[in-house]
Amino acid sequence: MNLTDLRDELTTHADDLGTAPDFTTAVAGRVRTTKRRRAVAAGSVATLAVAALAVGVVTSLGRPEPTVPAGSAASAAPMIGADGMPFRSVPDAPGDVVKDGLRYRARVGDDTLVAGFVGDRGQGQFSLVWEPTTTHVSVGAECYLPGLTQTEAAAYMVTVSLTGTTGFFGSSCSAGRPAERDLPAGGTVPGEPGRGWSELTVGKATTLRVQLVDAKTHKPTSVDGAQLTGAVYEQGTLQPVEDEAGTTVAALPTVVEHQGYRYRVAGVAIGPLASGTLPELGVPTSVYAGVAVPDGPFLVSWGSAGKDLTDAARSGDGAGLRLEGLEATESRGYGSWGEVPVRAGSTRSLRLVAEGPRPDHGTAFIVIYTPEP
Repeated sequence: MNLTDLRDELTTHADDLGTAPDFTTAVAGRVRTTKRRRAVAAGSVATLAVAALAVGVVTSLGRPEPTVPAGSAASAAPMIGADGMPFRSVPDAPGDVVKDGLRYRARVGDDTLVAGFVGDRGQGQFSLVWEPTTTHVSVGAECYLPGLTQTEAAAYMVTVSLTGTTGFFGSSCSAGRPAERDLPAGGTVPGEPGRGWSELTVGKATTLRVQLVDAKTHKPTSVDGAQLTGAVYEQGTLQPVEDEAGTTVAALPTVVEHQGYRYRVAGVAIGPLASGTLPELGVPTSVYAGVAVPDGPFLVSWGSAGKDLTDAARSGDGAGLRLEGLEATESRGYGSWGEVPVRAGSTRSLRLVAEGPRPDHGTAFIVIYTPEP
């Protein structure tokens, strides 16, 4: 099926999906995920981990259950997920790391797995070793504690440290086992936006230590049945977001993946937060019977970036940005961003609106991704 047929099929079945997804609920889900994966830093890597937090705000919405469109069993129409977006399973491929019902994919979007490991149950630590070909990487580690409640699991965390340094970054553990087979591809992006991780040297073997620790003392510990996983992905081409001075404040992937389909950057709008009109961006349309109809589906990455913007978000004054043009309005605090799925035919244009006081610095942006043919 080509891209035109895919769009037509999605538009045809859009009305069959019922009420649009509750984006407020989706945002809450992303906030919960972000809290669970919040980096904790100490020592020489502290600056790296803190810088990575802004990038780490980009989180996955998860994989909804697919809905098969009307038609025969042999129909070439794509499956549609609960969010109205196309859905397909991705088969195993050479280079995947598969173990105990879990998988790190060898390639997600344009990011390539260079080191991945799924630990045995009860294994409290392991190392990831690779020879970098770039300093632009994302690092992820997961910790699952079957038999514990979420409150009990929160007493533990998994840390990632670079050999030869005293600092680390990490994320909280989760109770039970993951609901999905595919593990998150990446997570923390160390280093300044767009500059890469300065501690890496291309061509020189690098080792990361992944370890289960007590969340309060940060000392190594053990839990019966605990399962740790970890992965390093080298990033593909990045889309820079620059402020008025030409400094890169965020770097987004040029290609992203959602429910088995690839989407590529098709439009970018950037503007200062302090004053003037905030970014607006129209979406591509096609003309049917003389009427302009939005193409689709899309992914939209939007938000703001800049030094110390997250401090403004914590001030409690409710200030932040609102994205208008979707079926349901989304809001988020300054200094964070993320992706939103937009089903076919559900929007015409997008614009950012400030809520509460505007900061005196920072950069707002909207980036639209459209399906690859």
